[in-house]
Amino acid sequence: MTRSPRARRSSFRGALGSAVAALFAICALYPTPAPGLGGGSLTEPHCYNPTKTNADYEAYGPTDVNVQAGNGRVTVGENGSGTITVFKYPNPSFYNQVKYFALSRDAAGHVIPQAPNEGSFAGVFYRTRRGSGFAWLREWSTAQRYVSNDTPVPLTAYRSPPSLGLTVFVVDYALARGRPAFERVFGVVRSSRSPVTAARLVYYENFNPVGTRLLYLPITDWCLTQISDQAATYDAGSHSIVHSWQGIDAVNGRPTSVAFAFGWDRADSSHQVGGDSYDPATLPGGPADGYGQASSGSLGGSGGATGQVTGAIATDLAFGRNGVAVARMSIASGSTPATAVGALAEARSVSFPAQLQAVKADWRGWLARRLLPRSKDPRVVQVAKRSLITLRLAIDPDTGAIVASSDTQGPYGEDWIRDGSFINEMLDLNGLHDAVTKHNLFYARVQASPTNPSPIRPPGNWPMASYSDGVDGAPIPWEIDETGLGIWTLWHHAAYLPRGSAQAYLASVYPAISSAAAWLTACQDPTNGMQCLASEDDNYTPTQSLHGAETVYLGLRSAIAAAQAVGDTSPQVARWQARMTSLQVAIDALYDPSANAWREGDSSGNAYNVSYGDGGWLLWPVAFKSYADPKMRGEANAVRTAMDASFRSGHGEYEARGLLGLAHAWTRPTSAQRAELLRVLSYMATSLTTPTGLFGEAWQRYGGAPKPVEDQPHVWEHCLFYLAAIQIDGARLYSFDN
Repeated sequence: MTRSPRARRSSFRGALGSAVAALFAICALYPTPAPGLGGGSLTEPHCYNPTKTNADYEAYGPTDVNVQAGNGRVTVGENGSGTITVFKYPNPSFYNQVKYFALSRDAAGHVIPQAPNEGSFAGVFYRTRRGSGFAWLREWSTAQRYVSNDTPVPLTAYRSPPSLGLTVFVVDYALARGRPAFERVFGVVRSSRSPVTAARLVYYENFNPVGTRLLYLPITDWCLTQISDQAATYDAGSHSIVHSWQGIDAVNGRPTSVAFAFGWDRADSSHQVGGDSYDPATLPGGPADGYGQASSGSLGGSGGATGQVTGAIATDLAFGRNGVAVARMSIASGSTPATAVGALAEARSVSFPAQLQAVKADWRGWLARRLLPRSKDPRVVQVAKRSLITLRLAIDPDTGAIVASSDTQGPYGEDWIRDGSFINEMLDLNGLHDAVTKHNLFYARVQASPTNPSPIRPPGNWPMASYSDGVDGAPIPWEIDETGLGIWTLWHHAAYLPRGSAQAYLASVYPAISSAAAWLTACQDPTNGMQCLASEDDNYTPTQSLHGAETVYLGLRSAIAAAQAVGDTSPQVARWQARMTSLQVAIDALYDPSANAWREGDSSGNAYNVSYGDGGWLLWPVAFKSYADPKMRGEANAVRTAMDASFRSGHGEYEARGLLGLAHAWTRPTSAQRAELLRVLSYMATSLTTPTGLFGEAWQRYGGAPKPVEDQPHVWEHCLFYLAAIQIDGARLYSFDN
């Protein structure tokens, strides 16, 4: 059975793209933004481009992230040149506070941004006996990795042309224990033969502060940048540029505000607060953009600007006898300018070595009791470590929600219960039971119910995706496979808890389990015994396929087990059982003896092809039949065939779904099967990640080599890989690299 390697969220992109188009049609009628949303006109181009040749994977533009840092409050993504392209605050779900819009990739796969001044980055102005010069660090030869495999602390190295003899090392980290500051420590090394006699660093920020969202449409913090970025000022008392926004959050009508303070660990030598010279929404007649002034080495000194604003701030370097100069840039966050400046002062009060030691201690403490695969492949272990770190950085510390990715382009900073059900398994496997309980109580709250009614979703169902505070964050009202997987994760978590705790937990979530099971029992097609037509796997158009059937079956089976655990013997449980039996017959009818595997759907044409979501899930977690059953062995071979075909193609995604299913189905693998599992695991870790070990949701070939292209790090893909690695190689306690 060959499965299409089309993106599982391609139809989500279509649905969201249609919504974006409709929104811009409305904006054309109302050129000024709604009250509380800030100034400027809505002119942002290219937010959705379905005509692109790789529209399945990058219809909203590519993701330009090679490393990630954060602490739960601040979540930062940087590209391979060290430019900040994502800066989430106050949580991984919302909001992205930096202006960086990626338009496309070149033939080598490098991202092309909308404008050269987007993001946040640094440059060096230098003097020699023969004159002076300036370069943005990203223009030099660049290398990037993490300081260690055990922390989210990127290290980016820049080497000047040999004639200058300069090397710059930048260490980036968010402060430990959720403190709202991000640090960028610059070490500038001047070789003994360097002609440079003096130098200064210029730090540039094109932040886009925002604190508003749209219901069902997660686009304000990356696509509608004109409604944000209200004002910036130079604060002489703190020697910092303070960038801020205040207004109304459109999803709840509540006042909200946010601010960021940018400052060196010493008095600056010059600064400039100006307009964004590349943004057509910038107010005319304002101060100049510091991006254009940086090359002179002396910024203009403007102390304030409004609208689409940028900031640049410089500091002189003092080289020691060893030829090294060090400077630290702090980016402090807060709800108001005053709190951001206060956070800046707190960050400055602690030395770089003390800060970094606290970060290392925090991560070592969290990782010490985690699990790693018993793999002999160092790259598999490295990516497994990065998967654990990625997972922690995706958790909202307030609500326990877990985002699909902290990236907004594509807009995946929401919690999908489909993803979350597998992520919960990874957390439980690592003994993080309290985190799963908190996550599942979040799910119980956001489910449509009499106490949480939804105008677009029937009771018992979950939103397609939720912002981390529970607000609907995506356009599809509900999805039947998520309903089934939601029941499964609410029930399956109880198996990891002590008996007393399990009973108390189940009592709190059983109403949600019961409501979802009742809906799935009623939602059936009497003509064939399958589930009713419904959205499946982010497909906006209702379909009826194995993908929905198997997850409904899993949900009903889980609900029946939960009923037995809580002592529910009411007639509704018998109805669930009868429905599960009839659905089992319907799924069996999809079996194709000629292919020795299950078909996606019936002859009605309602099947929805997705990547490994059916066969892989039928193997696990559904485990539809005994793995010794010839039909299940045939299904495993079909999944393997589909997975291998995807690896040979020009683009693909979610191969870890198939690998995880095979890892369970081949419980006692032959030597050939064992070799196949290890080969695929190693290939994914080596070839389908960034050099720094991050998976994207999808990959595409550039010059013959696969490259992650979307939403790296993608939490679910990391989770699927991690679970497969543990299933294949077994587990051991975490060990540290240094």
